[in-house]
Parts: sequence; structure tokens; C-alpha cells
Amino acid sequence: MYKNYNTDQTNLTLNFNLDIPHNHIARLISTFVDSIPEQLLLHETSTTGRPAFHPAMLLKMILFAYSRNIYSGRKMELLNEESIPMKWLSQDSSISYKTI
Repeated sequence: MYKNYNTDQTNLTLNFNLDIPHNHIARLISTFVDSIPEQLLLHETSTTGRPAFHPAMLLKMILFAYSRNIYSGRKMELLNEESIPMKWLSQDSSISYKTI
């Protein structure tokens, strides 16, 4: 079981789609990861406990951070707090460096 993840629908009053240009690398990464078949990303999941973050969302975040030469989990967490494209990729979820 995964937490609900859909980049086409945001829960915020801000419209992040307007702030990110159509030729931005975040959109390219999102399109690339969305083109990967789900059976490659998803494995057996636990039906108990807290829902996990969707693997596609985490992969998008890591690839975006790598494109910015950020390889530390703590710096990725900080980038998620400060960068609008990263917030768009994570749907403004607060993700710990431990999860990354």
C-alpha cells in the first residue's frame, strides 16, 4: 500500500504548474519516470503499518537532486523544502532524509 501520489493534482492553493516552465528538467524527469512500467518500480508491499511513499515519487526526487549535483539525503531534504520544482515532484510532501 502506498500513499496517494498524483502529480497532476495538488492539494495546495498554489498552482506549481504555472511556476515551472514546460522545458524545465523537472518536467523531463517526471515524464521519464512516468514512462517506466509500474511492474519494474512496484514490488510486493506490506498491507500493515503506515503507507509508504510511492517509489516513482522518490525516484523523481533523487534524479532531480542528482541533476543539481546533490547526493546527500539531508541536502535532498533541504532542497525539497526550498525548491519549487522539487516540491512539485514530491507534491509538497515532507520527506525525511532517512526515507530518501
